[in-house]
Amino acid sequence: MLLIPLILRLFAITTASSSEWQHTNPSAASLRRQLQDDATSTTSNTTPDDGDLPFHKATFLASHNAHANRDAASSFFETLGINQDSSIYDQLSNNDVRGLLLDIKLDPNFADEQLRLVHGPLDFGGFSSVANENLIPFLEENPNAIVTLILETTGDSGEYEATIRANILKELQTIFSALSVNGQPLKEITFKYDDLLWQNHDNWPTLSEIRQSGQRLFIFSDRSELANSEYGFMHNQQVMKENYWEGVVDCIAQFGWDLSTVSLPSNQSWSRLFMMNHFCCESGAESFGRVVGEALLGGGDNGWGILYPRIQNCMANNGGVTPNFIALDWVVNSEEARAVRDYLKFGGAVGRGQTCDDDSQCATSSCNTAAGICQCQECASNSLDICPGCASGQYCQSAGDSSANQCIVKERIENSYVCSTSFDSAVASCNTAVRCPNGNDDCPVDQVCFNAVDCLPAPTLQPTDQSSSSSSSDATTSVQVQEITTTVPATAETSESPSAAVIEPTAAPITPASRYCGESYEDAKTTCSEITACPKGYECPSGLTCYDGVKCFTRRPTSSPTDTPTTASPISPPSASPVTDAPIAPSMSPTDRPTRAPFDFFNEYFCGGNFTEAQSSCYTTTPCPTGSPASCLNGETCYGGIKCIAPPSISPTLQPTDKPPTKSPSAVVQEQTTSPPFNWLNTNGGMAAMSGGYAIVAMIVGVAGVMLW
Repeated sequence: MLLIPLILRLFAITTASSSEWQHTNPSAASLRRQLQDDATSTTSNTTPDDGDLPFHKATFLASHNAHANRDAASSFFETLGINQDSSIYDQLSNNDVRGLLLDIKLDPNFADEQLRLVHGPLDFGGFSSVANENLIPFLEENPNAIVTLILETTGDSGEYEATIRANILKELQTIFSALSVNGQPLKEITFKYDDLLWQNHDNWPTLSEIRQSGQRLFIFSDRSELANSEYGFMHNQQVMKENYWEGVVDCIAQFGWDLSTVSLPSNQSWSRLFMMNHFCCESGAESFGRVVGEALLGGGDNGWGILYPRIQNCMANNGGVTPNFIALDWVVNSEEARAVRDYLKFGGAVGRGQTCDDDSQCATSSCNTAAGICQCQECASNSLDICPGCASGQYCQSAGDSSANQCIVKERIENSYVCSTSFDSAVASCNTAVRCPNGNDDCPVDQVCFNAVDCLPAPTLQPTDQSSSSSSSDATTSVQVQEITTTVPATAETSESPSAAVIEPTAAPITPASRYCGESYEDAKTTCSEITACPKGYECPSGLTCYDGVKCFTRRPTSSPTDTPTTASPISPPSASPVTDAPIAPSMSPTDRPTRAPFDFFNEYFCGGNFTEAQSSCYTTTPCPTGSPASCLNGETCYGGIKCIAPPSISPTLQPTDKPPTKSPSAVVQEQTTSPPFNWLNTNGGMAAMSGGYAIVAMIVGVAGVMLW
C-alpha cells in the first residue's frame, strides 16, 4: 500500500508535459509574484560580467543525472528513472546549466559504443552519441560557455576493476580525440591545470582567462585511474570537497571537507572547489513533487527558502567555501536557483515572496505567517547592514498590520565621498567629515577618501529655550539618530570667541553581534569590530574562523551631546571643506589627535572596476567585507582573494601645500603612525528495492514477469 502514492506519482511524471509543469494559480500567486518582482526590481535586467571572477569564486548550476531525461527515455520503464525533463542541449541552452553529472559504464554488449550513459540498470545512450548530439552543438553555438562534466563510474568494482577502468580511460581518450568543436578536438579545449599558461597563477584563473585560453571544458571523475593530464581529466577527490547527496537540510561531508587546497600531482596551492549536491531523495519521482508545483513551501527544493539556507548550512560546516557547482533535479524549474546563483556571484537582494509556515522556510528568515509569505527581515532605517530581502540603500519596515514587510529606500546624502582613517569611521562620522569628491587630494594628511558611504542626513542643530533633560534614544536599535539641542542661558553674553568647554558627544554602545572572525576565540573577542563581524557564519577570510557567542562592545560617538547644560554658544556644523574663514571655538585645553590605526584591512574583499584595479588601489578603495558588491559604486564589483599591501605611512610633507592652513587656536599634537552514491538506481544497495517496485509496476501495466535485468 505504501508504494501506491509513488506509483501514482510515477504515472504523473510519465504523462505530464513540461508545459503542464509551468501551471500558475493567479489568485494564490498574486502576492508572491508581487513580492518576487519587488525583490528584483532594483537589480539590473542584464547579468553582470563575470569575467573577472576566478574559477573558484564562481558558482554554476549543475544537472543531476543530466542524461536521464524524458527526451532520452526510449521506454516506459526508462521514464521511471529520469531526473530531468528535457535533453542535455536544452538544459544547457534554456536552463542555464553549466555542469553535467553523468553516470558512465562500460558495456561490451554494445560493440560500436561500449561506454554508456546509465542510471542503474537503465541505458540512456552511448556517451559519444549523446555528447555529439547535445554538448558539441552547444559549445559551437556558445564560444564563451564554460562547461563541466562530473563523471561517476558504475559497474567497475570487483576482480577485474583495474582492467575495466583502464578500458574506460581508453574509451574516453578515443571519444575526446574523435569529437571536435569547430574542427578542434575536445581534448584541445579541456582545462589542463599544469599548462604553461597557468604556471604563474597562485590560484585558479579568472573566467576571462579561461575563455581566452580556449580551455573551457572541465572534466572531473570519481576514479583516480581515469586522471590524465594530457587530456585534462582530473580526479575529483584531488580537486573538490563534496557533501553527501541525500536530503536538503543537513550538509554532511562526503570527502575533502577539511581540505582547503587541491592535491594535484604538481599543484597543492590552488583553492579546493566545492561540489554541492542538492536533491532530496533516492529517485527523481520522489523529488519531482518537491520541485515542481505551485505554492511549494520555500519555493520548493530549488527555491530560495530551501536552497539558500542549505547553502549557508553547508558553508558553515565546510570552512566557508561557496559552492562552485550546485547539482539539482528537475532543472526545468530552476528560476529561483539561478537567482540564488547570481546572488552568490554578484550580490543583490535575497529573494522573498515564497510560501511559508515559519521563518525557517524563508531565505530572509522572516515569514509573515498571517499571509503565509516570506518577507524582508525588519531592520531600522539607520542600520548599517543590508536588510535580508532588500537591496543596498533600503531598509525593511513593517506595515503595522498583517501585510508583508516592505523595503523602503533610505534617504541618502548624495556624493558620499568621505575622508577618514577607516571605512567604519567614515560611516560613523559621515555627516561631519570632510567631503572628498576629487579623491584623496581633498583630505587632510592623516586621512584618505572612502566612497560608497551610506550616510543618513545629519540631525538639525537648533537652540532651544530650555535645557534638554534627556536624549531620545531607542534601545532596540544599534545607532539612534537623535535631535541635537544646545542651551544658551538667557543672561549670558555671546562673545566672538567663547571659551566654554567643548561639548563632548556621548558614546553609545553598538548593539553587540555574536559572531566575529579571529584566529581563536580570544583573538575574535579581542579584535572584534564591525569589519570583523561574520553574521552569516562564513564571511571570514582564509586562515580565520567565525566564532559565535563573542560579546563585542565596540563604541563610537552618537549624534547627541551630553545631557548636561553648558554655557557654550551654538557651534555651526562643520562645512564640507577643511578650510573655513569662520573662527573655530577653542577648547579648554589642547586635544590629542587620535592616532591612526595600523593599516590592516581585515578582509580580502575590495571594490574595483576589475580585479587588478581593486588590488592595486585596495588601501584607498571601498572594502566589501561580506563579498557582496552592494557597497560598490559606479558599476564596480567586489573582488576577493586580494592581499592588500600597506602604502607608505601617511604623514605631512615638508613642502608647503597649495592650501592655506586651517585656522585653529587649539594646539594639535602630531599624529603618530603605526602599521555515495547519488540515487535509488545506483548499484550500491538500491537494486533490490527497485526490483520490488518494478514488480508491482509490471503487474499494473499488465507486463507481469518482465525482467528488467
